[in-house]
Formats: sequence, C-alpha cells, structure tokens
Amino acid sequence: MFILDPFSAWLTGSHWPCIIIAVLVFLESSPVIGLFIPGVLLLPAIGALSGSNLLEFEKIYLCCLMGALAADSLGYALGRLGYGEWHHRFTLRGHNRARQQARNFLHHYGGITIFVGRIMWLIHPLVPTLVGALGTPAWRFYLLDTLAVIIWLALELGIGHGLLVYTRQFTGSFDDWLILATGLIVLLIGGGYWWHSRYRDGPTS
Repeated sequence: MFILDPFSAWLTGSHWPCIIIAVLVFLESSPVIGLFIPGVLLLPAIGALSGSNLLEFEKIYLCCLMGALAADSLGYALGRLGYGEWHHRFTLRGHNRARQQARNFLHHYGGITIFVGRIMWLIHPLVPTLVGALGTPAWRFYLLDTLAVIIWLALELGIGHGLLVYTRQFTGSFDDWLILATGLIVLLIGGGYWWHSRYRDGPTS
C-alpha cells in the first residue's frame, strides 16, 4: 500500500469528504499555514480521487473552490487591516525571501500576480495578504482572484484526474497512486528548478 492510499481511504471513508477537502484547500491557501502545504501535490492528489471513481469531479471542484476563495478572502482582509506589515513575525526565517519575491512580483507585474501566483507554492499563500496591504481595490482583487482560482483549480485537479485515468486505461495497474506520485514529483522538481534558475534574483525590469 503506497503512501497516498491511506489518504484516499481516510478521505472517502469520512461522512464529510467535501467538508474535509474544503478545509484542506483552505489551509493550503491560507497565509503562513499555506507555506507548509504544497498545493502542487495536494490538489492533483485530490483530483485523482475522481479519476479513481471515488468521488465526483464536479463535487470535488466546488468544495476546493469554496476553500480556496475563503482562504484568499481571509488573506486579503488581513492585508487591508495591516496584517501584511507584521505577519512575517510568525513565519520562519527561510520564508522571508518568498515574501519578498511576492512583493517584488506585485510591484513589477501588478494585478497579473494575483493570477499567476496561484501556481507558485511558496508565493501564492502570501499574495492576497500583500495585495490587501498595498491597497488594491476589493473589486479588482476578487475579480482577478476568482478567475485565477476557477482556472487553476480546474487545471490542477484535472492533472490528477487525467493522470490516473490515463495510467489505468493504458497500464491496467491498480498501483496508480505510485505512477501519479512519481509524475507529480517530476513536475515539482522540474518546476522548482525552472523557477529557481529564472527568478532566483527576483523579477527584473
């Protein structure tokens, strides 16, 4: 039994799987807490549950959508209240650079950071807070953030769903979780290397 099997068994065996999914995604997108939860692995793993016919994709998607929007709304509200100026006191020293990169992206790319930030693990939990702290109008934040969440959740959940359906169709293996995990790890390492080599010094003018 592979490491993700207990996760799927626990989640699908619960009486409230959608509530649990919403809470997990809420934590993954929350300020500070989200820095320790890799959404690039969590969301495809959740999407794979529908690929295994354990839960309906539409239901999973709606639960993830509610959790992500709630967390982003919390981050934005805290930023507007001034939380962005002192929340670094509660983060590890190693994440100070991630916070500065998020700030640099906001200044350099403006509102597009809200959209692109959804796929950047060590940045996207901080973006809503920094956006709020910088005084971005609420209508602009919610418009861009909602569009970003709708699109990126569909992509990330769809990756997990598609990989599992593909491997089951062409390999007939019951050990699909291993293939899924391997594929996600390769994507994570490749994406991390690309990010580090391109943006290690922050965005340039």
